This record gives sequence, structure tokens and C-alpha cells, in this order.
Amino acid sequence: MTFDAILGEIQQNSANHATGYYNCIPFLGMNRLERYIPGIENSTYYAIIAGTGVGKSKLARYLFMHNPMMYMDSHPDSGVEVTIKYFSLEESKKKIILAEISKYLFTKYGMVISVKQLQSIGRYNTLTAEQLGKIKEAEQHINAFLSRVDIIDTIKNPTGIFKYIRDFALTIGKYYTKEGRVLTPQEHQDIKNGVGEAYKLVSYYKKNNPKHFVIVLIDHISLIQPELADGKMLTQHQAMSKLSSDYCLTFRDKFGFTPVVVQQLAMDKENVETNFQGKTIEQKLEPSLNALGDNKTIGRDYNVVLGLFNPERYGIPNHNGYDLNLLKSRYRSLSILKDREGVADKKVPLFFNGAVDFFKELPKADDTAGLAIVHAHVQELNRI
Repeated sequence: MTFDAILGEIQQNSANHATGYYNCIPFLGMNRLERYIPGIENSTYYAIIAGTGVGKSKLARYLFMHNPMMYMDSHPDSGVEVTIKYFSLEESKKKIILAEISKYLFTKYGMVISVKQLQSIGRYNTLTAEQLGKIKEAEQHINAFLSRVDIIDTIKNPTGIFKYIRDFALTIGKYYTKEGRVLTPQEHQDIKNGVGEAYKLVSYYKKNNPKHFVIVLIDHISLIQPELADGKMLTQHQAMSKLSSDYCLTFRDKFGFTPVVVQQLAMDKENVETNFQGKTIEQKLEPSLNALGDNKTIGRDYNVVLGLFNPERYGIPNHNGYDLNLLKSRYRSLSILKDREGVADKKVPLFFNGAVDFFKELPKADDTAGLAIVHAHVQELNRI
């Protein structure tokens, strides 16, 4: 790429900013996070990491599903398109839709109705006639949600995911030769079918709309199914590497898409790191890149890594100035563990309501009045 091309891009991005398009999808309502990580960018690879049961999948959905949809709804004339390909390796499509209904009821009506309550599972999870009426009203929202979010719960191997995304890419963009010629429809079809030598002509790919954000969300990568390669079955570690280092990097670098993976921390992190000297207990327990589960090497692939931590689980009474005796399990600490083009080792305190996939930045630790409101809200939620 020449200097003139780079200068042209700088000038175009500056002009975009002047019109209110910030060359990314901002993290709405996350002002502190946005100062460090501006938002969702094209050609950027994100990872959400945490221990089991901390809320990493919910955070991934909040930041990379709910947030883009909120942006689209509030900026209908921006020219931005958003498509989310959600490969759910753990939860069913049905459960994700139920979670979205729960999120809708909370956002619109302030109702806290969990997925189990929506399904009336258990003696105490019942729905009133009023609640059922509100649930019926969610149809339009869910249809709009499904028009933007493609939930795939049947493809669980690396090459299956790659082919699905490649085939979608060719519906919203085209391959070009090094001379700038668009490949013919037949040449595109041959590449999809794996026949002939048309693939040798490909120099680059370009989306029809440069403002089209394609988020490929994989939740979670440790559950990827091994597959055959060169006649041998891959190990779990190799399958994760193939998905990340081969395919997710292709999504990022060739297609200009935004891969997002959820990765669990090693199950023995607490046992190993509590015996490591020279750190506080909190530092030993908090997420770290060296504690990635099942495959640490793919951490090199990520552009941005966000770690989620629940100190209340370990009986820590105070974390970064926040009284967990009052906030209890509603508190989460979000750490920026890696940012290739920005600042790492920053923490953002969050309020968390797991029943409705909701996160919100907490007031500063010295904001007594703001925290009093939060504490009252926590007490109210705990009474429900």
C-alpha cells in the first residue's frame, strides 16, 4: 500500500467522523471502556475470557450483539449495516431467543424475567397474565433481532464455520484479481465448490458496502469439535488453532470482518496461581493471558482481549474500592488485558444482572450518591 492510499484513508476517516460516523460501532453507554477501546472495528479480532459461570457469554452478547443493534436503531441513516453470525457451540438457538425475550422485557418494561421463568420451570417460576401479554408483544422485536443475528447451533467444526462465513462473504462482496478485475459469477461459484483453479486468481476481497460490519461470534472456542485434516483427526488444541490462526485470521485479514471468540480460563487457575508468590490474592485470581484454557497460543492471534472477573465468588470483600458486601454478585470487573493498538492493563467496574444479560458501568468508587442508588437497586433485585 502506498502513502497516497494511506493518506486517502486518513482523510476519508476524518470526513466520516465529521458527519457523525466514527469508523466503528461505539460501545454505547460504556464511556470509560470507550476511552480505551473505541468500539467494534472492522478487521479486528476480539476475545472475551473468564472463568466458568462468570458471565463471559453474556458479556459477549451484550457488547457484540445488543450494542450493535442499539447503535443501528439509534442511527438508522448512518449507512452502516450490521450482520452477526453467532456460532453457539454451547447453547441452543431456542435458549438464545429466550434470553433475547428476557432482555427485551427488561429493556422496555424493567421486568426481570429469567429464561427459567419464561419456561415456567420449577414451582416458583410462574408467569402472570400481564407478563404473558408483554411476552406476546416481543414478536416484532424478536423478528428484527433474527433478521440481524444468524444463530448457528448445528455447525461445530472449524472448516464448517469457515465455509459458512466464506459463502456469506461472497453474497455481500466479491473477489478481485491483482489487476482489479472482479471474478465472474462462475469463477466465484467454482471457488465455493472447490473445483478448478479460479482460486489462484484471487488477490483480494472487497465488501460492496465498506460500512458493513460482519461480526463472527464463536461461543466458546474450547467447545470446537476436532475434524479430519490430511487423514488424521485433529486434537482439541489443534482444532482451536485451526479455527483461530487459520480461519479467524482469514475473516479478519482477508474479508475485513470482526471475529469475536469467547474462551474459558483453565479450570485449575485458582489452584495454580494461589501458590504463586509475589502477587496479591486478587491479582492471582483475576483473568490473565497465561491462564487461557485448552490452548494458550491462540492468545497471540487476538487484537483485543477483555477479561471478566467476579471477586465475590472468592469471598473478597472489597475490590478496587467497591464494597462487595453491598454489591455482592452484581459486581464484575472488566479488564483490558491486551490491545495491540491501544492501552492495556485498565479496569472498568460493571454492574451485572445475569438474568437479563445486562451490564452497565458503575459510578466511580468515590461517588457516594451514585453508588447509593446502585445499592438500593441491588437490594430491590435481591427481593425479587
